[in-house]
This record gives sequence, structure tokens and C-alpha cells, in this order.
Amino acid sequence: MLLKEAERYDCVGVAPGGLIIAAPEIRIVDLEPRQDRFLVLASDGVWDVISSEDAVSICAAQATPELAAQTLLRRTYAANSDDNITALVLSWKAVA
Repeated sequence: MLLKEAERYDCVGVAPGGLIIAAPEIRIVDLEPRQDRFLVLASDGVWDVISSEDAVSICAAQATPELAAQTLLRRTYAANSDDNITALVLSWKAVA
């Protein structure tokens, strides 16, 4: 409750509802399985310090989705992210 209603707990200098929001950021993208190799889902702790382009480069250089996610998280941690960090990398086999 403290993070959602900081004003009720005498948090000075925080606008009502200013610490966290409950509305997710959603983006709809059409994937092209023959062209797109993987999908990266990550928390803002990753995106605050790693650009989309860098994430693609990091993940594309790895042999498996698991290794891609682990490497992305290691790079995020090394970049001193001060937020929680979570990443999931999904891949699929190309259709013939």
C-alpha cells in the first residue's frame, strides 16, 4: 500500500500515486516468423540501462534463449541498474 498511496503514509515530496502505477505498458507487434528470430520481454530495470538495439545484439550473439536472457541480465547488472531486473527471451523454429 505504501508504494501505491504514498501520500497516506506521509512520504514527503511524492505526488499522489507517484511511486508506482498499476497500468502496464503494452505494445502490440505483428511477428514475422520467417524474419524475426526471437522476442525479448523485460522489466524496466533492463530497459532503463540497455537500449533495444543493444538487447538485440546481445541476444542474437547467444546460442540459446536461456543464454540470451542470462547474458542480457548480466549486462544489465554490470550497467548498474538500480531497479529490479527480469528478462525472458522467446524463440521459435522457422516454418518451412
